[in-house]
Amino acid sequence: MPHGEGHDSPASFLPLLRTSAGRLLATAAKLSDEDVRAPSLLPGWSRAHVLTHLARSADSRHRLLVSARSDADLPQYADEGRRAQEIEEGAGRSAAVLLDDLDSSLHRFLTAVGEHPDGAWEVPVRWLGGGLRPARGAVGSMLREVEVHHTDLATGHGPADWPAFFVARELETTVRKLCEDPDAPPMALCADEDRVLRVVGDGPGPRVTGPAAELLGWLTGRTDGRALTVRPSGPLPTPPPWRS
Repeated sequence: MPHGEGHDSPASFLPLLRTSAGRLLATAAKLSDEDVRAPSLLPGWSRAHVLTHLARSADSRHRLLVSARSDADLPQYADEGRRAQEIEEGAGRSAAVLLDDLDSSLHRFLTAVGEHPDGAWEVPVRWLGGGLRPARGAVGSMLREVEVHHTDLATGHGPADWPAFFVARELETTVRKLCEDPDAPPMALCADEDRVLRVVGDGPGPRVTGPAAELLGWLTGRTDGRALTVRPSGPLPTPPPWRS
């Protein structure tokens, strides 16, 4: 099947990513200089840190797409230290400069996605901490960055606002990673939308049920899980720290 087709193709993410990026930019445009200095939901990061991180995330994936369709060997980032330095340096800028940077970076990346040759999606590129993986992952992972970090801005955008397509895909990805994590507590997860039992860990564990978006929000550390139901009655298990 051509990569421009199919449920999980890069092209299938692009319209949704454009919409999500537009919503993020609309939120960012409402933030004042005082607002961007306020704390985000991420410990130690202001909203300005989050906005800078999103801009650099888009730039990093643009590099991967350029690398995939050219002879240039461009890693996603030089290293973790340089990535952290760029975020810290960028977090001191004004709200207007942060918005312009984010707008330009997202536009550049979205344009590159739309122009990317069908035959270059499977080209392996150098991801930070992930080694060589196909370039196709840049689109879906950018959608994850935009939606989850939009929530981290603490402006009211939460799991209930996450697109259903994104929630369904990310819930399966997150559960798969939990199943591979020896530190994950035993539990059975069941989303109201499909009633599929997703078993994690060895041995018996509580059943946690609720809307798929609330399950994903809890597993990713973006909500406290109070909208979920645990059976038998008791405290929610403690998922290991989530990393996108």
